[in-house]
Amino acid sequence: MRMLFSLFTKKRIYITGFILIALISTLVWLFIHSLPDVRPLNNPQYNMRLVVSDWGGRKSLFILGPRNPRWTPLSEVSPVLKWAVIVAEDDTFYQHSGFNFAAMRDALWENIKRLKPLRGGSTITQQLAKNLYLSKRKTLFRKLKEAAITWRLEKHLSKDRILELYLNLIEWGPGVYGVSEGSRYYFYKSPSDLNFFESVLLAAIIPSPKGYYPLRYPQKAMKRYRTVLLLMHTAKLITFNQYEIASAVELNLDPWDHSLYFSPLWEEREGEI
Repeated sequence: MRMLFSLFTKKRIYITGFILIALISTLVWLFIHSLPDVRPLNNPQYNMRLVVSDWGGRKSLFILGPRNPRWTPLSEVSPVLKWAVIVAEDDTFYQHSGFNFAAMRDALWENIKRLKPLRGGSTITQQLAKNLYLSKRKTLFRKLKEAAITWRLEKHLSKDRILELYLNLIEWGPGVYGVSEGSRYYFYKSPSDLNFFESVLLAAIIPSPKGYYPLRYPQKAMKRYRTVLLLMHTAKLITFNQYEIASAVELNLDPWDHSLYFSPLWEEREGEI
């Protein structure tokens, strides 16, 4: 009797284990097949249709690709803006494979200390994955999909292509998406014509276009601007002298066309910036 009971128990365990394995395998298969195919993004002529929202919640169609008249190849982006964005948003962008685990650890620790989520620790690739394919809802399933899409982006796209897509998609103001729209919205310039100060300010706005909106919160925007300058100096992208000069400026609003411009708080030294 005991032997029969033991055999019956083992059979139930085997059946249960088989069902669990089959269920997990099915869920993994469904998860993998729910992921988007990112390979078309590797084609420089590829255009992707997205829906974006302005600050009033109004939605509109946005084309990511050369069919968008404001599309800007990475080669036409100010080098200062490119490196200011990398230093401010993801300083190990060209070294990591999609994830900066040290930044994620630091962000988690800071959020625990402050008892609320203030930092994310996401890389540029993770941000691109989220902006291209995912909602803003913070759920475990969405984070898993973000990680899987990030891995695919890093596998199939070059770093420069990832950065190019990122700069042409991210939000810079109320209904302002993409580096070309951002540079024209604030400075009436193309991205290739931005000067040093303008490039750093645009990079400073990225983490919170509303919170650092320079037309409404110029002091907050300039505080973040100086933080980015310090990061650039720490990364040895600018000298200490350049850091001091670039820090000693004020942000102004042109009353005629509402564009932003910088004025020095120092005696101009030609050729320093």
